[in-house]
Amino acid sequence: MIKSLGILIGGVFVGAVGVEIIRKKYPEALNKLYSKTFEMASGAKEAFKKGYDNAVQPRQTAQASA
Repeated sequence: MIKSLGILIGGVFVGAVGVEIIRKKYPEALNKLYSKTFEMASGAKEAFKKGYDNAVQPRQTAQASA
């Protein structure tokens, strides 16, 4: 377990260093990637909220027949 945790921490460190290197070489490409990711996350959040609201609201036909 300790070995796995060490590998995980090492992977996170190497990934963070890699992102910093890419950020310094290609700042505009990384900014575009971040903006597209934010846009997709916002769309998914809105879709989830709309679906949740539709599932939670009582149906009109069920109330009319009761």
